[in-house]
Amino acid sequence: MFLAGSVVASLDESGQIIDADGNVGVRLPATDSPDMNPTGWTWTVKENLTGVTGARTYSMVLPSDTPDNTVDLADVAPADPTTPSYVAVPGDSAYEIAVENGFTGSETDWLASLKGDKGDPGTSGGVTSVNDKTGVVTLTAAELSALSLTGGTLTGTALSRQNTGTSTAFSGIVNGDGFDRWRMTVEGSLAWGPGNAARDVFLSRSGSGTLLLDGTLNAKANGGVRDVKAYGAKGDGVTNDTTAIQAALDAAKNAGGGTVLIPPGTYNVSTFLVVYDHTTISAFGATIRSVGNTGLLRNFLSSETFNGYTGHSNIRVFGGVWDNNASDGTTGTVTATTNTMGFVHAKNITVMFATLQNTSSAHALEFNSIDGGRALFCRFEGYRDNSGDNSRQYSEAVQIDIAVSGSSSIGAYDGTASRNILVQGCYFGASSRLGPFGRAVGSHTSASGSTFQNIQVLGNRIEGTLREGIHGYSWSDAVIANNVISGTGYSGILVAAPSGYSVTMRAIEISGNVVSGSGTDSAIRVLGNSTNVISTATVANNTARNITGNAVHAEYCNAPSIVGNNVNTTSSTGLYALNSDYADVVGNKVLSAGSNGVNISGCTGATVANNTVKTTSSNYGIFVGSGAGASSDVQVTGNHVIGAASAGVRLSANATGCFVSGNKIRANGVTTNGVTLDNSATGAVIVGNDMSGNGWASGVAIVAGTATPKLDFTGGSTSPGHNLI
Repeated sequence: MFLAGSVVASLDESGQIIDADGNVGVRLPATDSPDMNPTGWTWTVKENLTGVTGARTYSMVLPSDTPDNTVDLADVAPADPTTPSYVAVPGDSAYEIAVENGFTGSETDWLASLKGDKGDPGTSGGVTSVNDKTGVVTLTAAELSALSLTGGTLTGTALSRQNTGTSTAFSGIVNGDGFDRWRMTVEGSLAWGPGNAARDVFLSRSGSGTLLLDGTLNAKANGGVRDVKAYGAKGDGVTNDTTAIQAALDAAKNAGGGTVLIPPGTYNVSTFLVVYDHTTISAFGATIRSVGNTGLLRNFLSSETFNGYTGHSNIRVFGGVWDNNASDGTTGTVTATTNTMGFVHAKNITVMFATLQNTSSAHALEFNSIDGGRALFCRFEGYRDNSGDNSRQYSEAVQIDIAVSGSSSIGAYDGTASRNILVQGCYFGASSRLGPFGRAVGSHTSASGSTFQNIQVLGNRIEGTLREGIHGYSWSDAVIANNVISGTGYSGILVAAPSGYSVTMRAIEISGNVVSGSGTDSAIRVLGNSTNVISTATVANNTARNITGNAVHAEYCNAPSIVGNNVNTTSSTGLYALNSDYADVVGNKVLSAGSNGVNISGCTGATVANNTVKTTSSNYGIFVGSGAGASSDVQVTGNHVIGAASAGVRLSANATGCFVSGNKIRANGVTTNGVTLDNSATGAVIVGNDMSGNGWASGVAIVAGTATPKLDFTGGSTSPGHNLI
């Protein structure tokens, strides 16, 4: 059975229930009535009293055996409206039970009887709070261990719950900024920004075990690598990055070495950077540019002093454009005489794959008192003599130097000479705005008793130096090989002994080089002096062409070998041995010499053998003459002379005891005589030569001087003797 709507009890004007007994009721069937279908129903009661909140809803059963068939809701209603609904079982009220147990009186009397007498008053007291405070208590943030509004330290775990994973959990902002500089989202992503714009670098989890960085990570140290940008370098071509780069170099020093990374960019440097032991500089793609009035890199402080090879060592420089930015009067800042890079008193210095350019007055790379210096596959471009009087026209791009006052940047000035130096695979020439160096590789300082030992200059390309391409000054045990040298102002290659010092130079090998278009002096020259004779120099298998001067010149050398060279077009002599005893000039080819094809002067025991000389503009095919002393015991054998301007072979003043044999001499319409002798040439033997086909009479083929030469194998002197004409 369902009742539509509520049961309403109306009150009279005095607020009393109209029923005299105060009852309001409704008749409902018992829930266990046998005629009910189904049985076991419960009735749901909901109280809706006007002006009363917290209406109660509860369930009850109406058994058929309820006394008087009446249930009072006050007996079955739950006391707490928050308790769940339940099925109430009707029973006697507490008042009824009291009556059954002997109470007499109304229910009102019974309720009044439940109230006991008032007890004695207790002592007055107060409420005690934390920190023994009473009364109205105000607790500070510190007393509650709460963080201050302006900061504080949080201990324990802090959690942040937000609606979405991309909501900001933490962030930081600087006063005056419009954007936070750092934030963390609830899902754990990190982001950074400049403060004046939104964040632009992000770090987040992109997959299982994977972090994704949307940007570039510049770590101060990563596996021993220190990125200069992590130390504040900008590389923007505007900022002065000296301090930041030096901080990275100092950090490597303090760590006992490591790699300093200079990423791509342009880094302005206002003073020398200092690199220390066991440090590698990697600068591929970077330009390091001087904006002050000094060079760029060195391995010493001005206050330091070292002896021997004990300075900062084991240094490598890989890559980079190192621009010394020499002033040309319009562009550039550097006017001082300064090295682009300088290394002093050290071991194992390597500069590789680097470009050193626009050097002012001094050197691009100086190895001073270095044991084990290497310049490998570098480019040396652009030089400016800012001395004001052109007094620095000789400056070398790579200088190999000695620790003496006026030459070394710091002490000790102990005469330590560089040794074990290798310059290989490099290019030397002009830059986009400055011309070439005075010399590509060389030295210009010496000391008595010291030489630069074990110097190797291999496979380089040298263009247009102001003076020599390679200047081996006081070098010993040196190899200069397979270089291509063109357009030099003086010699392509000059190895020279110093004047005024006593040194021992030996074992100079110059081989496989190609020298063209050299200016005054010889294409290749080995130059000793009467005090310092160079021992066992070899000039072999070189090519010299279009030379202003001699092609190969050995002077004051002991037993030099000039072997297998190819000479084409000189304004002077092709091959020249002067004051060089026991010189061997063997197996060379000389075409179009401006003077003699081969000149042997002042030499004892020289051999000129199996050479080809074709065409001389003046003088002789092979000339044996006087130098500081007369030539003697010279053997001229097996040579082929074609088209010499004068005689094919000439024994000149005071040539003594020379042997001329087995040579083939062809006039080619030019040569006037086969072999001629000066009147002072004595003791000559001229036999077995082929001078046929030239139409010469015996007196023309061989023109003897006052001292009659021996012309046949039995010692006869009748021309032509055992020679073919």
